[in-house]
Amino acid sequence: MNRFLAKALSVIAHPVFMNLLCLYLLFDFFPQLAVGLPLKVQLFYVGFIFILSSLVPLLLVFALRLTGKVESIHLREKQERNLPYFFSIIMYVFIYYNFYKSASSPPFILSYLLACIVILFSVFIINFYTKISIHLATLGAAAGLLASAGFFGFLDVRYLLLIFILFSGLVASARLSLNAHLPTQIYTGFCLGFVCMFVCMNMSYLFIIF
Repeated sequence: MNRFLAKALSVIAHPVFMNLLCLYLLFDFFPQLAVGLPLKVQLFYVGFIFILSSLVPLLLVFALRLTGKVESIHLREKQERNLPYFFSIIMYVFIYYNFYKSASSPPFILSYLLACIVILFSVFIINFYTKISIHLATLGAAAGLLASAGFFGFLDVRYLLLIFILFSGLVASARLSLNAHLPTQIYTGFCLGFVCMFVCMNMSYLFIIF
């Protein structure tokens, strides 16, 4: 793959942007949130989650780069990723705790946050042994979110899911062509994100039913 195209795909599929996409899918594809919450409340939830889970950790990465703690904001070495991963987990736990305290928090939001915590914690542990693609983990999480919406009949997402999987394949090829990861790190990342998100969201739906 052309190096410029590979870099462009890596930027487009950056975890920060994929997190924002996941939040959009969560509030637009799940009727209990899309219809049940006023727009102002939806925007507050999205803003609160996105700022703390994405922008604050991103600022930490820039701070580490400015202080020389990491060689690049791309965090190419696995040992450079430990602190940002751990900090992101703390942020998600903090967000989850604040939503959990509120009796009015929809179960789908709690399940989404729980899935993110499980994914990040798994990536954090695996990172001590080998790198794993956080790009593909977030893409897998988004695919799992789409699959959850379709599995319980909220929307017909078959074609959208197919397009998204094909896009994930392009991003995987881009990461491989940039020598950012090995194939197993790519596949493991996507499968981890997909399974964790799909299972957590489906458990939430079953909880609502029963």
